[in-house]
Amino acid sequence: MEELKTFVLKKIKPDKEKQEKIKDFVRSLLSTAKIASNAQPVMTGSIGRETWLKDNHDIDLFLMFSITVSREKLEKRGLEAAKKIVKLLNGTYIKKYAEHPYLQAKINDFDVDIVPCYKIKKGEKIKSAVDRSPLHVEYVLEKLEPSLRDDVRLLKQFCRGIGIYGSDAKHSGVSGYLCELLIINYGRFEEVLKAISNSNPGLIIDIENFWFKDLTKIDETKKQLRKKFKNQPLIFIDPVDKNRNVASALSCENFIRFVNKAGEFLKNPGQQFFFPVKKGLAGKQVKILQSRKTKFLSIAFSKPDIIDDNLYPQLRKTIERLTNLMIENEFKVIRKYEFVLEDIKKIVLIFEMEEWCPPFIEKRTGPPIFAIKNSRDFLKKYENPLFGHYIEDSCWVIEKEREFKTASILLTAFLNKEPDELKKKGIPKDIVEPISKANLLQHEEFWGFIKNNKELSIFLREKYFEDNFNSK
Repeated sequence: MEELKTFVLKKIKPDKEKQEKIKDFVRSLLSTAKIASNAQPVMTGSIGRETWLKDNHDIDLFLMFSITVSREKLEKRGLEAAKKIVKLLNGTYIKKYAEHPYLQAKINDFDVDIVPCYKIKKGEKIKSAVDRSPLHVEYVLEKLEPSLRDDVRLLKQFCRGIGIYGSDAKHSGVSGYLCELLIINYGRFEEVLKAISNSNPGLIIDIENFWFKDLTKIDETKKQLRKKFKNQPLIFIDPVDKNRNVASALSCENFIRFVNKAGEFLKNPGQQFFFPVKKGLAGKQVKILQSRKTKFLSIAFSKPDIIDDNLYPQLRKTIERLTNLMIENEFKVIRKYEFVLEDIKKIVLIFEMEEWCPPFIEKRTGPPIFAIKNSRDFLKKYENPLFGHYIEDSCWVIEKEREFKTASILLTAFLNKEPDELKKKGIPKDIVEPISKANLLQHEEFWGFIKNNKELSIFLREKYFEDNFNSK
């Protein structure tokens, strides 16, 4: 194990020269920020907490303003100061938007996000979503032993290797901050994996004991917290905010992956957990999928120019809306996935259909014959049905020609609507325009598209052949 850890750290830990280069730049950035603004500058993220990985050293500079400053002035002063900082350091920038605007800058080959926030105290209510970040830095620097920083790096790389690193909407995984807290709580890298491998959904960790001061009410408190953080498989109370779950982004799927991969690693450690070799679908695996005798459909369209934290929730809402549309029309969906092909800026929605071509006719059951007015309305609506009218269990029944005879016809008809109409039908605002120009792929065209897009092929291989989680 020690030999493996040494090997991994050699690949992921920044060497002394790199560390000094970043520290020198950070010192220059902070001193410039003090000159350029009336705000208090602080480094956040993994750089600020001194746990960054060799190939991941994006720099987050936060400008902290007094809570007495209005939100409008925070944004205005924050951006003005950020622009001045970049100019003084001869950098370039673009304006980005999250909850409020910030600058994404390029300075001396470093990527730097400059973000305005409010300066708050521990336990104080936040005024913007990013206000806790400086408190996270303070907490980790105080509680994390310097000797454990490499354990944090190992845990981060392990989570990255098994595909659960990143608490953004795209990854639905664990954040760097959560990795640091897990090490603070359990100790060494292996101890975290031992604890996780023996965990069940609904695990609660309250490192500062905010909620469990009364030992006579432990079970009642656990029940209360699981209700408060409903359907969140890991509840790690933020040590700087008792009402926040640091692991709220972690999906149920990724929690189970974490548990299983931790157990697999402890039984048979290997570098493949840290640096997996990604493979696309082999010909044999494609044949296995085709032998399911289902039908794969995909909708491909251009990616809108919005940040991932806005994009992915809209994609998931879109795929749910289209799934419900198909179910309403008696087309059964077995699986559904969204995927973004970054290299060609394309989005692909994939549906595996159990039923895509139901019978030519569809049955409609009307009101009971005793509901006179409703019966008249039903008979008038279906005045000349293909078959019927007839009575079944005291209700009127007719059989009519199905309007949409295949799932692809249904989807094509729906997506051919005008963008405003699609929006009214439940498609999110940033998706309506590109999806109205989408291409629907099926049969050999679908499999050809998969073959020509390796990232998508890798994704499907993982979903169908590698994510087979066994319950404990």
